Amino acid sequence: MIRGAFLLIVLLHCSGNVALAESPYPKALITGPKDIPLGRTIILDASRSIAEGEEAEYRWYVGKGKEPISRSVEAVYTPERAGTLSFRLVIRVRRNNERYEAETTQDTTIFTRKVVLVADAAIPKEKLDVHEEFARENGTLLRSLQPQTPALPIRSADELSSFLAGQKDAFENAETIILWLDGLTGPNGLLRLAQTEPEILAGIPKQSIVLITGRSISTLARTARGPFSILKPERILITRKEAIGPILSAKNFQSFFTEIQERDIDALLLDTSTTGLRPWNALSTLVNYMLTHGVPSETVLLLLMLPVIATILTFLKQVVGITTFGLYTPSIIALSFIALGWHVGLLFFFFILGTSYATRECMRRWRLLYIPKVAIILTVVSFSLLILIALGAFFGVTPSRGTIFILLIMSTLAESFLNLKTEEGWRAACLGIGETLLAAILCVALIQWPPFQSLILAYPESILTTLLINAFLGQWTGLRLIEYFRFREVFRHLQEE
Repeated sequence: MIRGAFLLIVLLHCSGNVALAESPYPKALITGPKDIPLGRTIILDASRSIAEGEEAEYRWYVGKGKEPISRSVEAVYTPERAGTLSFRLVIRVRRNNERYEAETTQDTTIFTRKVVLVADAAIPKEKLDVHEEFARENGTLLRSLQPQTPALPIRSADELSSFLAGQKDAFENAETIILWLDGLTGPNGLLRLAQTEPEILAGIPKQSIVLITGRSISTLARTARGPFSILKPERILITRKEAIGPILSAKNFQSFFTEIQERDIDALLLDTSTTGLRPWNALSTLVNYMLTHGVPSETVLLLLMLPVIATILTFLKQVVGITTFGLYTPSIIALSFIALGWHVGLLFFFFILGTSYATRECMRRWRLLYIPKVAIILTVVSFSLLILIALGAFFGVTPSRGTIFILLIMSTLAESFLNLKTEEGWRAACLGIGETLLAAILCVALIQWPPFQSLILAYPESILTTLLINAFLGQWTGLRLIEYFRFREVFRHLQEE
């Protein structure tokens, strides 16, 4: 019985394959450009169609025309004016003395100018639709590219590069690429795309890039020099969103640039004459070189921000008078908060302190020397972090290699807390921890401020001013601000006398 059922299934499967193979119905498929500049010849191909049988006929029509423009597998057509053309393919075949027919259409846009607009998901789709309609009225083809859902905003160059990797047709024959994104995400994303999919941006030497920003134009222009030197577009223009309309209505870039100057719209132009190496921008050139040759911007920022963190902490200790675990400890905590996020960083910080204290309390009955005891504490903290990271991986949260390194450094901070607790008690230890965290969070708040990050990346030479500030703080001999509060009674009695 089982054998009979098996044979029945095999027969049904075979009969289904035979029916599929002998299916007499043709299928029409058109391969060809979806948009093309005016004056170019359109070549449409139907070779991927399914037309098995006798006396296969191919007929191509334009719009509602009744006379075919071609009767072969290919159709060649040269449009005479801009607009949208609808091409219709009809395939007829004869099989077993019966005739079958298939039909399909494809719309191709004929344009005089083509502009690509890459927008962040935070920009409303309705606004992009208005721009597309305005461009259509002015004979310009506008291709808007943005994520499909607002839940997936473009926040990094890698995400932008991945999103644009499948948009080869959008950039082909484009005159201008508008990047309506945050900061350097746009040019850095194009840079990653040029490195991974160079054929997509093959025409960029003849294209112009327009950066739409709400931030400082001069700051963004400084940081855009690196991508300009690698991508080598015809030019990069940094301007405001009010310039999008003139871009879409102008006949060429020069007339557009003239119009925004007449309208007094802020703009700054980068080309080969304004991006050369100068003595006063040598460090900026070095930073841009690193960013454009694979060094992550996060790494460059951390290196540039470390002198800023040290200077802020020096001011807080020397002038304000807060108590921290030295200078190195709050610096490492601030860097860990930047890498992990302050909420996750706080979780790991208190986890390390709690594990260290619990381990030390468990070893209280053992008479061990100091150094071996600290080694045991670090070992237990390391294993505890391993378990915590494994739980994170179970829930889909995997820290990077650099984050692991920062966590291992943070595990050494428990020694300072335990020593202070032993020498001066719980109150002094908790006060030290609180003030150290406060100083670290203040540093993180400043460093994660986007305008400040853009300023440092654009003018890395400004980091050298921290040397002068620290030299001044090194000669500070006055009272700290907290000491004025602590000794207010003494000052009051002195004034009374």
